[in-house]
Amino acid sequence: MNSDALPDGPLLFYDGGCALCHRAVRLLLRWERPGSLPGSALRFATLDGTLADCLRADGTLPLERDAVTFVADGDVTQAEAAIRSALRAVGRPGLAAFLGLWPTPLRHWGYRTVAANRTRWFGRTAAA
Repeated sequence: MNSDALPDGPLLFYDGGCALCHRAVRLLLRWERPGSLPGSALRFATLDGTLADCLRADGTLPLERDAVTFVADGDVTQAEAAIRSALRAVGRPGLAAFLGLWPTPLRHWGYRTVAANRTRWFGRTAAA
């Protein structure tokens, strides 16, 4: 598979076994506004799934599997930048801008802290 075979529209890759990630996906789906991004809705896939593996193999996705990853229009963002991109994609640019006001080191620290503790704090999904 190559990046030309990507599904249309923005795509958010998340940890499929993470309960916090599942909650975040459900929240984004609830928040999504029709027509937020021209042409399509935000789609979701797991970081350990077949699509992610294929996109890693062709160099579209980074090899790391430990950060939420957002792909749209050939651009790839990870970690807290991916969260802000996803918020913009579902029509919540104000919330994305608010998060962007925080100093970059604080955003990085916050993301890394939550990511490192997410399963201890929120658990795993039943499927994991």
